[in-house]
Amino acid sequence: MATKTKEPGTANSGQAPVAIRSKGPFNLRLSLEAAASFLPDAGPPLSILKTPIEIDGKISILEIWQFSAAGLLHARSTPPSSSVKIRAIVKWLVSADLDLRPFYALAGGNSVMGAVVRSLPGLKPLRPATLFEMAIVAITEQQLSLAAAFHIRTRLVRRFGVPLGGLLAFPPPEKLAAASLRDLCACGLSRRKAEYVRDLALRTAEGGLDFATLGRESDQRIRDALLDHRGFGEWSVEYILSRGFGRPDCLPAADVGLRRVVGHYFAEGERLTSAELAQALAPFKPFRGLAAYYLAVHWRLRRVNRDPTNCPAPNLRDQGSRGARSSR
Repeated sequence: MATKTKEPGTANSGQAPVAIRSKGPFNLRLSLEAAASFLPDAGPPLSILKTPIEIDGKISILEIWQFSAAGLLHARSTPPSSSVKIRAIVKWLVSADLDLRPFYALAGGNSVMGAVVRSLPGLKPLRPATLFEMAIVAITEQQLSLAAAFHIRTRLVRRFGVPLGGLLAFPPPEKLAAASLRDLCACGLSRRKAEYVRDLALRTAEGGLDFATLGRESDQRIRDALLDHRGFGEWSVEYILSRGFGRPDCLPAADVGLRRVVGHYFAEGERLTSAELAQALAPFKPFRGLAAYYLAVHWRLRRVNRDPTNCPAPNLRDQGSRGARSSR
């Protein structure tokens, strides 16, 4: 859970800030604003990422800030932690190893996508603190609106989260594994999703699903491993691969929201089928999932109308914008 603070690094941790360099361009403020656009009632845009997170087996409050969009990231934790651990966690949270420059070079030749990426310089998808949390996110969002799923997760965190400094860390697998189905359902989960959450938590806590080991595997091996577990379908797996594992070409093509958004940009407002969505984004391989994320963020930031001059509308009358329906 991120929060806004008055000045960067004001926590009285006694620790000097740790500097972290992101590959290629990165704009933390824009990335926080983009993440907030998917949440209900996000409030004013954030400039600092402040979150409770487990470091060396204990919950710490981690602050991440950036003085300029082109500059280094800085971070520190309360209580203090090793700079090596902080640097690794920050790189994970902000997708620091994702270099946007090859994607920008590829997208720049397309009039629609080129205009979108130029309006969102340095945007990167932010990750949940752990792949376990990402998997719970995917379960809660199955066949529900983003707002409804967000409120369910908020109740899960309030009921089972670990408190520190007025914030709550996401519940660890052990805590959700020990929860009763009744208590999980009280958070808004259906009976079946409560079973999925508890089963996933139990498998993770017992080592039956090792996300750290899985992260070193190929996309297909991860797909096979997750599909073998109850509660995950094709959409969930692609979503986890894209947002959690940070695989930029993975695309949850069955996502109804994405089919609508991509259709707005590439099919003159028509909602695409899953196959048409894949066809529309095929020119951006191996960054199809990242391209979909940019389109979704552009769409959302224009709709909330915070500063429409920062997200100009692409020319949807361009010949390339009708490619998704060209086979019809």
